[in-house]
Amino acid sequence: MRRITALTCLALAAVCVPAAARCAEGARALAERMAVSLTDWTYPAEGPPAFAASTSPRARDPFALTSELAPSVFHGAKDVPELWLAQRTIDRDWGLSEDSTYHVVDVPGWKSEGWAMMMSGALPGTGQLYVGESSGWLFLAAEVVGWTGHFLVRDRAQSLSNDAANFVGDPTDSLSTWSFARYAAATGAPATQMETLWHQDRDAFYQALSTDTRFNAGFAGPDPSATYGTYQGIRQSSQDRFKQVHYLDVALLLNHVVSAWDALRAARAHNLPFQKNVDLKLAGGLSRGQPTFHATLTRRF
Repeated sequence: MRRITALTCLALAAVCVPAAARCAEGARALAERMAVSLTDWTYPAEGPPAFAASTSPRARDPFALTSELAPSVFHGAKDVPELWLAQRTIDRDWGLSEDSTYHVVDVPGWKSEGWAMMMSGALPGTGQLYVGESSGWLFLAAEVVGWTGHFLVRDRAQSLSNDAANFVGDPTDSLSTWSFARYAAATGAPATQMETLWHQDRDAFYQALSTDTRFNAGFAGPDPSATYGTYQGIRQSSQDRFKQVHYLDVALLLNHVVSAWDALRAARAHNLPFQKNVDLKLAGGLSRGQPTFHATLTRRF
């Protein structure tokens, strides 16, 4: 009995193994066909070719170029046209579209905060006047006064500096108020340092005469110290005026900065309550142990 059963199993194996091999061969051919894209094949002018086997992918028929799970041609009844299926790609242009484009809407009465800030930064007060605040006239008046004072004080400082230089005269001339020869005769040593400054830096020369009392012996008059005091007073008045010019320049710069930030404040104050449906919501809290602050501008439609 066991011998009969074994023979039966061998017979079944002899029949099933070749069939299984043929099935595997068909699955492998199916996978190869599915890997071929229909987009690599173009039809000739006379239409799709007849079913024929070929080793070249471009020469194969449409059925061989597509997957057998989704054949390229479906034949129906006589009056039903053939349905051709093909792979396709979808290309989308990610440019502007109607549903993703922001439209700029001009709101009557709305003032640009950036424009107001830039205007006052260039000319103080103009940003506030653009928004509608009269405080802009104060910044504008301060700018006019500052530049007027700058030119007047600088002119006076330059005039006093010239007066101090004219008071000293030419030091190479022995008859001038201060001279190299007089200094050398009084001290017994040449004024080498002062001669170098005279030829290279005149302003440093006059400043040294004003601040260093070692060179008082070079002044003329019965009392050289008194002559030095007169010169030193003129020179110091000139330097004080130049310092005032510097302070005015700093004040003008601060006027530009303060006016620019005030124009930004004025524009925001003008825009926030402009419409009743605009709200500013403030919130704070802790995030990962760090304090946070949120400001949200909302508009109700």
